[in-house]
Amino acid sequence: MYFLSWGDRMFWLGGLSLSLLSAVSFGILSNVPLRTLPAVGLVGMSGWAIYRLATLEGLAASFATFLGSTFISLASQTLSVRLRVPATNFSVAGIIVLVPGSTAYKSMLAFINGDYLGGVTLGAQTSLLGGAIAAGLILGLSLFRLWKGFVSRYARNARTRAKTD
Repeated sequence: MYFLSWGDRMFWLGGLSLSLLSAVSFGILSNVPLRTLPAVGLVGMSGWAIYRLATLEGLAASFATFLGSTFISLASQTLSVRLRVPATNFSVAGIIVLVPGSTAYKSMLAFINGDYLGGVTLGAQTSLLGGAIAAGLILGLSLFRLWKGFVSRYARNARTRAKTD
């Protein structure tokens, strides 16, 4: 089994804590109900953990972002049904930890400093990460709707079969 060094433990603890704090803070700014704040924080923290684990395994940052945002979308849809609140309460606050803000900033800074090739490169990377976030959110929503449709269809068929027997 792989044991983490002290520095790695502190990195993970700091990253998980900051992602939890940023998701909860953005949830407060978005006026989500107070009873959902712990779930909002866990969604954001889990999305960051999936992103970070995927990048440590050697996956590209865009694919890791896609995996994290897909999880956030699925968790948001599931929690919205369980807690009876809109899914955007979870997805908007949870996705904030994956937004490539520093990459966009570095891209604009490169353009200002005259490094046009670096600016275009970082701008393309920012666009890929933003597209991965959008694609992950849409995939999670589509998978949830598909699953919900199958469940309601087979539940309806089971009820009609029970009535005819």
